[in-house]
Amino acid sequence: MRLFVASSFEPPFIYDLKAVAVYARENSGRDAVKWVDPSNFHITYAFLGDLESPAAAKKGIDAALEGVRAFSISSGGFGVFPSARHPSVLWVGIGDGAAELRELARRLAEGLEAAGLRFENRFEPHVTIGRVKAQLPENFIRRAADFAQGRRAVSRLASVELMESSLTQEGPVYRQVYSRQLL
Repeated sequence: MRLFVASSFEPPFIYDLKAVAVYARENSGRDAVKWVDPSNFHITYAFLGDLESPAAAKKGIDAALEGVRAFSISSGGFGVFPSARHPSVLWVGIGDGAAELRELARRLAEGLEAAGLRFENRFEPHVTIGRVKAQLPENFIRRAADFAQGRRAVSRLASVELMESSLTQEGPVYRQVYSRQLL
């Protein structure tokens, strides 16, 4: 099983992220970006890779989330990884709630590591909306960032999911394996 730990969003938040993605798509040039389907928008805390069983991940998630309360987040701008000169990932950041997400990711990393799992631990609160395949038009990043600044959405973050990712010709297909509700 190819597993990762993530959280999803309430529909109005997804709608707002989709509006940013649509604007970016309309201004990025033909076939320059492979777009993430809005139904797959999420925040990834840890990519665990291939595991035979989800048991250790469930144990780590449960230990990490003991006593953690639900909280709200807001969308917060547009950016790229790794740099504006060489963008490979287009994302929408998190404004309000970013500190809480970092703390949640830290707790999850500790819980997953204590359960014996190893993974790359580089959390930055963002939602990937696309992966760059070709050169983007001049000023694209600035224009998309300006548009995203005018779009602010809020979502309650009330659970953490263990997800399975299956790669297909059409893109990844995600299936929830486990969910832990926050208080």
